[in-house]
Amino acid sequence: MSYKRLSEIEAVPVVRASTSFEELDFIYGYSEYQGQWMWGMPKGKISLWAGTSGIGKSRLAIDVAKNCSLRGEVLYFQTESSLEDFAGWTKDSSLYPNLYCSSDNKIDDITKTILQVKPKLVIIDSVNEVAEFVNGNKQEARRIIHGLEPETLQDSPWVIFHNGLKHAADFVGCHIILLGQLNQDGTIKGGTSLPHLVDIHFELKPYSGCKNIFAVSVGIKHRYGRRDDSIYGAWQHKEDGVKCVTDNRLSDEKWCESNGLQYMNRGERMSYLLHQDEEYVALCNNVGQNEYVAPKENKFKSFVRYLFTPQE
Repeated sequence: MSYKRLSEIEAVPVVRASTSFEELDFIYGYSEYQGQWMWGMPKGKISLWAGTSGIGKSRLAIDVAKNCSLRGEVLYFQTESSLEDFAGWTKDSSLYPNLYCSSDNKIDDITKTILQVKPKLVIIDSVNEVAEFVNGNKQEARRIIHGLEPETLQDSPWVIFHNGLKHAADFVGCHIILLGQLNQDGTIKGGTSLPHLVDIHFELKPYSGCKNIFAVSVGIKHRYGRRDDSIYGAWQHKEDGVKCVTDNRLSDEKWCESNGLQYMNRGERMSYLLHQDEEYVALCNNVGQNEYVAPKENKFKSFVRYLFTPQE
């Protein structure tokens, strides 16, 4: 038994790393670090991206992995397909020398590889194929996240450590993304305990009936960000990956403040566009939004299409 006074415990700031998608950083949330607001994945934490088969989990994860590897090492565990197939999906893999991949599917091997590579980001695609998660029950979920108690070998001074992903993420200081399959009823395939054991749970679902477009929103848990209906983003499948087709972050006061942008709600932005068409489009492009030039002959109709229809 142990305890401390709360006043004796020093709070640890949450350090974050960008996903390379500003809208996804917005969904992950923000924290203050060294006098600045940071957005994106909290380091040393675990998030679960859950969605039905084919929704876009792997394609979004591959784009995040490729872009993040331009700033540091990324480790991608592909447990569903061969590494040769994975190399084909990434396209131009020679451009990403800091992107490491592995077919390890046992949690001890996975954690050892993480501790050896010491990446900035880890992606496990998918957690349903991890050997210790075969039944997906609570005990198995706790095994892969929290590990097991150290095992002392009989008649030996040696101790075997069975670490979980939580230890690996915290020790290395990386963020770990688990991709998980959803059943048609919305529950995660193999069990319901896993979303409660990770730090962040995202759901990937079809977006407003639009073809080839999926939305990312906060699920049942987000320890390091906000949960409300405005915190979501949508991505469209493209031949070479995925493309973000929403800009909800631009209607968020905290995002605009921390990025030096003038805050306007969606109604104010519509009015602004009607009077300052070119200036507003340039503002959107400067923050990484869709490349879009509104037809001058009908600004109102074009902006309604811009707000509610993903652009090609």
